[in-house]
Amino acid sequence: MRLYKVISLFLVIKLLFSCATTKVPVWVKEFGQRSFSKDGIEGIGFAKFDKKNKASLVEARQAAYNEAIKNLAIKLKTEVKGVIQHKMEDKLSYVGKKYKQQAFDQVESLTNVMFETLLGRKYFEEYIDHKNSLYWVYVWTTKAELYKVIEEELQKQELQNTAVMKSAIQQIKNVDEFILSGDVMTALSLLSQIILQLKEIKGVYVVDKIDNISLLFDVQNKKNKLLSSFKINPLSQTNIETILGPQDRLELVVKCEINYDKKNVSVNSLPLKTKVVKGNAEIQDVAVTDSSGIAKFRVYNLFAKENIVEVAVDVDNLMQYIKDLDYFSNPKVVYHIIAKELKETKKFAIEVKTNNNKIIEFTKSQLVSSLKNQNFNIVDFNNADYIVFVTVDTEYIGNKITLPDGTQKSFAEIYSGNIFVEIKDMKTQSVQLSKSYVGLKGFGRTKKEAEENLIKKLVDTTVEFINSNF
Repeated sequence: MRLYKVISLFLVIKLLFSCATTKVPVWVKEFGQRSFSKDGIEGIGFAKFDKKNKASLVEARQAAYNEAIKNLAIKLKTEVKGVIQHKMEDKLSYVGKKYKQQAFDQVESLTNVMFETLLGRKYFEEYIDHKNSLYWVYVWTTKAELYKVIEEELQKQELQNTAVMKSAIQQIKNVDEFILSGDVMTALSLLSQIILQLKEIKGVYVVDKIDNISLLFDVQNKKNKLLSSFKINPLSQTNIETILGPQDRLELVVKCEINYDKKNVSVNSLPLKTKVVKGNAEIQDVAVTDSSGIAKFRVYNLFAKENIVEVAVDVDNLMQYIKDLDYFSNPKVVYHIIAKELKETKKFAIEVKTNNNKIIEFTKSQLVSSLKNQNFNIVDFNNADYIVFVTVDTEYIGNKITLPDGTQKSFAEIYSGNIFVEIKDMKTQSVQLSKSYVGLKGFGRTKKEAEENLIKKLVDTTVEFINSNF
């Protein structure tokens, strides 16, 4: 392997010696005094090498060549830029004053394209100065070659860029049709494509008195204006009060529009998403606007009493089609959803029947108090959504208890009782809930106290059931 490297290096050095001229050329003798090519578009470079290390010739040649190219480039760019500006002078006149700098930037970019091509069409000579250990490189080109390359490149660019311009102008007409039909997503995607195509153009070109610089800025402004005009309007109430838990018909409905040519245009096929900012809710995550610009989000379940939900554009999804969203208005609608337990949202009336009319009012007052303590809204019969029907039967047992051996012993006054509850929907008259409790007992020092204690127990047991199951 080492032998192979030595042989290769020897061949390279031999090649360098054979390529370089032996007679001292005039461009070395008179370096720095004048130009040596016909048109003065040239560059000279030199670099030191080590006489004792012939391998350093390779490095010296490369360094000299790079310097020569660098010096050539300075003169070449000036020539190319001047020629291109002259050839494009009439086209530059189409560009508006506010875009003049951008137009000159385009000329600069075309100059760079031409420059790279011209560098491939240069001539060069080399000379090795053994006495001073210098490797010289001289590169040059001619104006004839320069004009030839520029003309070839301009013709190629003219054909290519004129086709791009014509296509862009036609597509812009299609954009307006898409927008007015509500297909704003396709319009924005098409505008993005047109912008990318116009940005690829190097130089200034005119089609139907429209230059590519002004056209590019017009298209960019059109796109940015569209992006900044997006609006999302709620079609459902933004302050919602409903019941806690599973939802049957609750929807968040929005409409998306843009303002175009002083008209509100519905946006179809726009991806939207929801975000629960506060609370705990199960809501449809994403939706797409229909042909009328409307999207609906189902609310499935509410686990928290206070919920804040945002409906906004699904930007991540949108960026799959439109990359640049710097001017996007990013509209959103905020919904405040207060969820209450059913007992808090509905109104209840109480009707009591007993086998002892003396205890009706006491029983009713106990029921009202206990239900209110559990946040039930108690109203009169005419304003109620639900009626709580309660039937209570009490029976005096006596004041003795039977011991295990069968004997009886005086204990306290004892009442036994049953309760039946039924809750009906006032509109449908359908039974929503019913329950019976039998054989409960109440004790007291007097009969009245025993009966009231029994009623309290019956009521507490019943209200606990209602609160847990309604």
